[in-house]
Amino acid sequence: MPSADQPSEQPQSEKSNQLNTDSEKLASRDLTAENNAAKERDEIAIAKVRDSLGLEKSENNINLSQHLQEYLELKDSDVEKIGFLQAENLPQTYQTQREFLDDERLNDITIAVVPDELWKKGSSVSESDAEKKLILIKQSYFEKGEDTGEIAWMAHELAHCQKFFDSETPDAYEKDMKRPAPGFEDIPTEYDYPNNPVELHAFTKQFEFLKEQGKSKEYVAKKMAEHYLKKDLPFFDRLLDNIYSK
Repeated sequence: MPSADQPSEQPQSEKSNQLNTDSEKLASRDLTAENNAAKERDEIAIAKVRDSLGLEKSENNINLSQHLQEYLELKDSDVEKIGFLQAENLPQTYQTQREFLDDERLNDITIAVVPDELWKKGSSVSESDAEKKLILIKQSYFEKGEDTGEIAWMAHELAHCQKFFDSETPDAYEKDMKRPAPGFEDIPTEYDYPNNPVELHAFTKQFEFLKEQGKSKEYVAKKMAEHYLKKDLPFFDRLLDNIYSK
């Protein structure tokens, strides 16, 4: 029995509860430290990517980040990983495609480089939002570069924006995406893609670029067959015949 001036021994259950509480606090601190360290590593990685790609920050890019966060359903920490640059500042491996279109209006198009783990377009590597003057491109594809244009998707997406600029109104551009392309009305289709005036313009510029780079009609046709359904191929075959017969 303890003497009157000695503190009575703490019950075992209280000791156990105290130990559990201390362990939880330590685990919480460890988790916070780990999260902070991970966040710092992400920020360093993002900075390195931006430095290597020449990606830019601007008020417009902040607005586009907000748009992409909603469109791609991203968390705040994820949207920060997307880098931006203007078309006129594209790496040299893409300048050939931009210069081929010979259109200064395209200089201010924003290119959003989206990390592969955030990409939502499946096997597609690029996408345009012409009305927002925006092109999304998958980071691994972007970093690989395409000076001579293995398939020239950058030229294709820039041509989408060019077609939008040439349209009288945004509504006219949208309507052009929902009707058959001139000269292709007889090709049966269950939907509006790719047989419509907007895609006709984009694929025409893309294929003309590839032809200029020395790619054969057979090469381009094979590439289209790798990316599109069999029922889409008559559209591409006729377009290629038109371009390579000139």
